[in-house]
Amino acid sequence: MKRTILCALAILFMTTSCRFTRDLGPAPAPDASSTPAPTPPAARPATESTDPVLNLRYSDEPAARAEALSLDVYPATGADLPVVIFVHGGGWFRGDKSNVDAKPAGFNARGFVFVSVNYRLIPEVDVTRQMQDVARAVAWVKQNIRQYGGDLSRMFLMGHSAGGHLVSLLGTDESYLRAEGLSLADIRGVVSLDTQAYDIYKLMSNLPPAGGEVYREAFGDDPEFWKAMSPQRHVKADKNIPPFAVVYTSGKESRATLSKEFFASLQEAGIPSVLLPAPEKTHGKLNREFGLPNDRISKLVFDWLEELLR
Repeated sequence: MKRTILCALAILFMTTSCRFTRDLGPAPAPDASSTPAPTPPAARPATESTDPVLNLRYSDEPAARAEALSLDVYPATGADLPVVIFVHGGGWFRGDKSNVDAKPAGFNARGFVFVSVNYRLIPEVDVTRQMQDVARAVAWVKQNIRQYGGDLSRMFLMGHSAGGHLVSLLGTDESYLRAEGLSLADIRGVVSLDTQAYDIYKLMSNLPPAGGEVYREAFGDDPEFWKAMSPQRHVKADKNIPPFAVVYTSGKESRATLSKEFFASLQEAGIPSVLLPAPEKTHGKLNREFGLPNDRISKLVFDWLEELLR
C-alpha cells in the first residue's frame, strides 16, 4: 500500500525539473462509471481533531469588533505538527475567522494544526493595516503555537479571495514580517485560493468604468499604492520567497489570466510553485468544499504540502 501511494505521488509531482514548478492543468471530465473517488493522502499518520481554542487575542491595537484582532486554534492529537494559518476572504471589508467549513477537520486529519485569523476590515482600516494585522497574527503563532502542539519551524499560509491576496503579499513583500521580527524564511509555503489580486496595478488599470467597486474601495486611485499592494511586483529571485500553490476557478477570465501571470513570475524567479486550475468549482464552492475527504483540489494541495514537508 505504501509503495502504491509513493508511486502515485511520484507521478503527480513528476516534472522536467526536480523543483515543483509546474501547471497541473484542468481536471478531465469525470466519468462516474470508471473514475474512482480520490482518497486522502496517507503520507503521514492521521491525527484527530481536539477541542478548538477560540478568540485568542494576538494584538493590543484598538478594534471596533471585539474579535477583530483574535484567532482560533484547531489543534490535533500529537505534538510538533506543521501549522496552517488561514486568512478569510470577503472583499477586504467583510468576513470572519469562523467561516472555515471543512478545513479544520481536513487539516487535522492529515496531521496539521489549523489556525484561522481575523483582521480589521475596511473602512476601519486600509489594506496596509490589514497586512500588519495578519503579520502580527503570524508572529503570535510563531511565539505561541508550541503549546497547542504546533511546530513553529513548519508554518504555512493559506487564504481565499481577499485572504489569498493578503497571504500572497505577505509571502512576497518581506517588510510586513520583518516589522514583527520575522522573515520570509519563517514561512514554508503559501496556498492562495482563487484571488485575482496579484497585480493590483494591472487590475485597477483595466477596471471597466462601471463595476469593480470592491477594488476601488480597497485600493483607491493611487497607482503607486496599487504597485505596493501587488504581490507579483514583489517577486524576485534570492529573496527566500516560499513555494506557492496558486489555485483558481473558471468563474472569471481575468482571474485565470492574472493567476497564470503570477505563477509565471514565480517560475521566472525560480520559486517552486504549482498552478492548480479548478474549472469544476465556483469561487464560493472552492472555499466551502476545501478539506472534504473526496475533494480533488484539497487532495492536490495536501499532497503538495506533504511533499514540501519531506
